[in-house]
Amino acid sequence: MEDNCHRESDVSYHEDNFKESLDSYESGMDSTQMSSDSDLDFIFAGTSLAADLAAWTSEFQVKHNAVDGLLKLLKKHGHPQLPSTACILMRTAREVKTVEKSGMEYLHYPLKEKLVETLDRYPVQLVTDLDTLELSFNVDGLPLFKSSGKSMWPVLCAVMLSPVTIFPTALTFGTKKPTDLAFLEDTVTDLTEVLANGLDYRKKNIKLIVRCFVCDAPAKALIKNTKCYSGYYGCERCTQRGIWLKRGTYQETAELNLRTDASFRAQTQPEHHHGPTPLSDLPIDMVQSFPIDYMHPVCLDVTKKLIFIWCRGEKGMRISAGQVQEISSRLLQLKSSIPSIFARTLRGLDELERWKATEFRQFLLYTGRLVLKGVLREDLYNHFLTFSVAIGLLVCPTLVQPHHHYAQNLLQYFVEKGCELYGATFLVYNTHTMLHVNRCYSFQRPGQLQCFCV
Repeated sequence: MEDNCHRESDVSYHEDNFKESLDSYESGMDSTQMSSDSDLDFIFAGTSLAADLAAWTSEFQVKHNAVDGLLKLLKKHGHPQLPSTACILMRTAREVKTVEKSGMEYLHYPLKEKLVETLDRYPVQLVTDLDTLELSFNVDGLPLFKSSGKSMWPVLCAVMLSPVTIFPTALTFGTKKPTDLAFLEDTVTDLTEVLANGLDYRKKNIKLIVRCFVCDAPAKALIKNTKCYSGYYGCERCTQRGIWLKRGTYQETAELNLRTDASFRAQTQPEHHHGPTPLSDLPIDMVQSFPIDYMHPVCLDVTKKLIFIWCRGEKGMRISAGQVQEISSRLLQLKSSIPSIFARTLRGLDELERWKATEFRQFLLYTGRLVLKGVLREDLYNHFLTFSVAIGLLVCPTLVQPHHHYAQNLLQYFVEKGCELYGATFLVYNTHTMLHVNRCYSFQRPGQLQCFCV
């Protein structure tokens, strides 16, 4: 994940004042040491400008000294009711009581209170007609500073309404990842209660459903307490034992015995498990509720791997420098034809190391088919087209329903043919997951594949 520090010179200051940064992550906490609750309620009730400014400050990560200066100008020019400082505007607490869990500083946010607070931000008509509410969760490591290994491991909850709202249910902070799964226990307890009893909101009871836990492979292995993806029994979807080859383990493509919720809970393959996980207490499917993350294996691994093989791989697979330049030239010629809905403009292969996931996605689904034709060797090009068409079908809302079985056949062919073209080491974990990516999703929600990104 990208580091959100503003300047390298600010790092030591931010580390020494981490708790204040942690406080500003969550607004609406007790701020009696700066201003009484009644005063704050008066300020925010009297004008929507204060609330809008607080949201703007959080969205664009505006520094507090800049907000202080802005508030002084606004108070001077006709808005005397605004607070004087960013701390009051953001309702930042001076002190937050943390405890130690999993070898880290830990802070818990009650799930029920956060859900009510979040629903209050939506239009009244939307929440009034709400009978069922879906929640998604994410756990991942977040490095905070460039000069140290300190990181945060938040447990995030997403309310699946339009727009999606995300809030933390737990925050952990330390010099390494959690030593155990105790940091999940409060969230699991809260979630178990609301799943069983629903959420009482505005004189009605809303049924809550857990849609999924979206994590990358290392974080998923952590919270499920299973072997990492690089282990012999690291695949979360099938029971196949990997084969050690040179520097890592590689999975096979045939005779896949798929895991089920029952087999996971019974730990029928003990080599896959480190031990129990608190998530097993939830009424969820311990396999299907953890979909394969679309961004990392598809965009940032398999697609990126193919391009790197063509540009910098072994002789026989590697194209010439002139062909690389030709592909880059074609990409740049397409810039004027790319609509504004794409987040990034096209860049050449000379900047391949700096490409983001959305650029690899665009290459896979759209531009790659055009710029590789006639340049890449025909068998390699047809192999890439197989992958491009398969993923294109899975992310298309109108095509996925009737053609997802065909997409599965294409992915099966892509993985098997990839081993023939590029060798056995092509079948790393993320390539192996292409055999399972189609099975991870219920196609009652068309185009669901692209909805599950970390």
